[in-house]
Amino acid sequence: MQDIHDIRPPVATGFDPVMIKMAVIGLGCLLLAWLLFFLIRKWRKKRKGVNPADAVAEPLSPFEEALNALGSLLQNPMNDPRLFYYDLTFVLRQYMGRSFSINAVEMTSEEFVRETGRLDLAKEIKKDISYFQALSDPFKYAGVQAEKTMVAKDLDAVREIVSKVEKDLERKRQEKQKTVEKKEGA
Repeated sequence: MQDIHDIRPPVATGFDPVMIKMAVIGLGCLLLAWLLFFLIRKWRKKRKGVNPADAVAEPLSPFEEALNALGSLLQNPMNDPRLFYYDLTFVLRQYMGRSFSINAVEMTSEEFVRETGRLDLAKEIKKDISYFQALSDPFKYAGVQAEKTMVAKDLDAVREIVSKVEKDLERKRQEKQKTVEKKEGA
């Protein structure tokens, strides 16, 4: 009986099921803690009354944006008249572009004048825009030096053009509103 050996116990191989259960329970606890943290955070924000939609500022109208830009041009000292006229022309073009949905900033001077000629504006306004473009181009491109008094005058001229365009647009909006009201009343 010496050649019979005792049976050895089974040897564990692979993953221990208890360790897998512990890892799943641990991950579940972490996930639950993360979820609880974000729910509490959301509840506290809601309780404070902070609404992200309220925190977003209303966009400025093209007219308000143009007036703000013209005001900042007036505030900044004019070191280089050439750059001043670039900025002044940019303000006018950006206003016209936003008001009439045209890509005025990317146009050449001739294209811009031609495009404003096609718009439904008063002839006086079209003439003022054309005159300003013809006046500002030599300062921007030909190196002509502008006088300080002329710069202030041109800044006021652009402000006046923007105001005239806005009044014209407002008048047309009111006319359109009246025709809609007449149609609804009839």
